[in-house]
Amino acid sequence: MNKLSKSFLLVLLVKFVCIPSFAQLNSFSGTWQGTANWGVQNFDISIELTQHNDSLSGKVFIQSKNKSKYAKYTVLGIFKDGIAVVTGQKYLAKKGVWCLPGIELVPNGALNMAGKWKANTKLKGCYVPGIGKLSLTKVVTNTPNQTLVATSRTLEITEDDNNGNILVSELKKRKYFALIIAEQSYKDPAILDLDQPVADAKSLKNALVTNYTFEPQHVTLLQNPTRTQIIETFDKLTNTVTNTDNLLIFYAGHGIWDEKIEQGYWLPSDAKKSSKAAWLSNGTIRDYIRAIDSKHTLLITDACFSGGILKTREAFSASKAILELYKLPSRKAMTSGSLKTVPDKSVFIEYLIKALERNNQPLISADQLFNSFKYNVINNSANGQVPQYGVISQADDEGGDFIFLKK
Repeated sequence: MNKLSKSFLLVLLVKFVCIPSFAQLNSFSGTWQGTANWGVQNFDISIELTQHNDSLSGKVFIQSKNKSKYAKYTVLGIFKDGIAVVTGQKYLAKKGVWCLPGIELVPNGALNMAGKWKANTKLKGCYVPGIGKLSLTKVVTNTPNQTLVATSRTLEITEDDNNGNILVSELKKRKYFALIIAEQSYKDPAILDLDQPVADAKSLKNALVTNYTFEPQHVTLLQNPTRTQIIETFDKLTNTVTNTDNLLIFYAGHGIWDEKIEQGYWLPSDAKKSSKAAWLSNGTIRDYIRAIDSKHTLLITDACFSGGILKTREAFSASKAILELYKLPSRKAMTSGSLKTVPDKSVFIEYLIKALERNNQPLISADQLFNSFKYNVINNSANGQVPQYGVISQADDEGGDFIFLKK
């Protein structure tokens, strides 16, 4: 599938043979999960179908085994002469280049279907040679009115959840990780030491562990780490955090903006003012945030020029429901300022922690949290400090938001 064209053919062709096992199936409604392969490549696939007489509607989710690419889209179709043709309607999420041919499936009893990809198909400029195998099993639950279906990076809730009870129950099963970095003392005498980062970092850690579902063993506090120590910790998170987990990253310390190359940097404790060798660029930070396969990642930075990592510098509207914000993966950043200096004694972190401690809602999005203290920072900062909130550029944000869950 590595030679796929740039277009994505949203057609799923399913052929059901009228044999005794077909009769045992009764209905195609439900969730079918399994594996598929194409040559040497293997994929996970989930098909959610709802049957109304001879009509079908639903969603398809397919993902490579290494999770480097995936696609999810809605489908509609009809049955005729034992064949179901389901056609994609619109993307709900997508990463990577895809081209999906038809699928031919034969039911095997009430809960299984086996078949093959129907290749050598050319539609809408998409041509895929070869044949691959596919195996699906129907998902069965002991709960008659099940409302949650979690498939890899997706979370589907099929009933109204106005009070957030369903989402609260689901989030309690998910892990919340935090990486808190405080750079206060620098080895290079040309770089001024700071007074507040370590104390601020400890206060933030305490607020998260005390008030929210961040377990102490999942919170890493780095005090005056070197660049190597930060990179090694990012590497560990890449191998630890899964696509159902949530990750918060906090940095307090010096930040520098290079106007010539339009790049921002964090300064680890071993940084030298005269050399960028030990500086940590926004580009590297962004690459790790993209590589860590969390459901949601929220970056909070309290440093000079921290707003340089943002794609947009406007706070997001809180008009969307919490549930809708959680469904889609997100890569967001909350910063103490834009492209300007900020003071060592930060009113940003002061009001952030106050907002976390004063919140009495079981669920609060990062956007709502930000808007609850944004103007306190503006009104009480000595230099007109304006905090920012937005998308981390080129980090695979899909429009969702980080959700804090109270204990």
